[in-house]
Amino acid sequence: MVKSRVAENGRQIKRGNKKKKRKVLKIFLFVLLFFIIILGAVGGKVYFDLKTAVTKAYVNPPTQMTSISLKKKEPFTTAILGISKIDGKDVLVSANLAATNPRLQQTTVINLSTSAILPDKQTLLTLYNSKGEAAVIKEMEKLLQVKINKFVGRNFDQMGELVQAIGGVSIQNANEFSAQGFKFPQGTVALNKAEEVAAYFTLLNAGDTKKAFARQQEVVMAVVSKLKSPRVLIRHYGQILTAFPKVFKTSFNFGNVKALALNYNGAIRIKKINVRSSKVAGQSEVTAISQSNLDLAKITISRKFKIKRKKSLDKHLMIFL
Repeated sequence: MVKSRVAENGRQIKRGNKKKKRKVLKIFLFVLLFFIIILGAVGGKVYFDLKTAVTKAYVNPPTQMTSISLKKKEPFTTAILGISKIDGKDVLVSANLAATNPRLQQTTVINLSTSAILPDKQTLLTLYNSKGEAAVIKEMEKLLQVKINKFVGRNFDQMGELVQAIGGVSIQNANEFSAQGFKFPQGTVALNKAEEVAAYFTLLNAGDTKKAFARQQEVVMAVVSKLKSPRVLIRHYGQILTAFPKVFKTSFNFGNVKALALNYNGAIRIKKINVRSSKVAGQSEVTAISQSNLDLAKITISRKFKIKRKKSLDKHLMIFL
């Protein structure tokens, strides 16, 4: 009975993924790919610039994390939190867990909705508002029953710096609007300057939150697409490295990056999983994540990617095996 319910939930998640096609933000991993290319290709000034950029981006993690040896090629997990200012207040707009396994040559990114109600009746968004990044990371560990090893923070409001660094992007704008002195027509729009991107991300009114987030997603994925090009990386490497610490803060130090370049270059292949949320009856704008869908995500991490898990998950998994 339980097996059939899990299988049915699995099919529902797959159908939800096919319908939504919501793309997870992967810029950090692609920039790491850039690091790998640069480290393997040249030295001297480029090496120094790279070290400088990583050092500027380095921060102590918001909370104590389980240590991992990248030199020993151990699988590891990374909490990736995206922050944006809305009405002058920092807001958690994305929360992902990346599980990286060099043996399988794959990184799996699990996306959790920040606004969906969790089984403990709170949301990651409200948790961030009240207790900050540390509390969100601890909640992700509890929800997915996995120990988190690394941290990456993304500042969406500085994304324009990266857009400018790579020579601009073209995106498809769904609705014509004006903001901060810039006019954005419907259809193809070229964004070249950081100021243009900041204006494009402007929250137009109280009901514009979802559309503003969609605009952010569109720009981010356009950046990701350009960062896949070795030509763009090589041509703009200096500007990219200058923009990198403005957009990202991370607990990966320069030694970690070198270890990633040597030991994890194959794991840049990305698989994405959305933990499905469903509408709450009688509340059209409210969604919730069920325990069964969280259980499926936990099983994926534990069985397929061999990430070290908390002992409390072992007994739980026996129900499904």
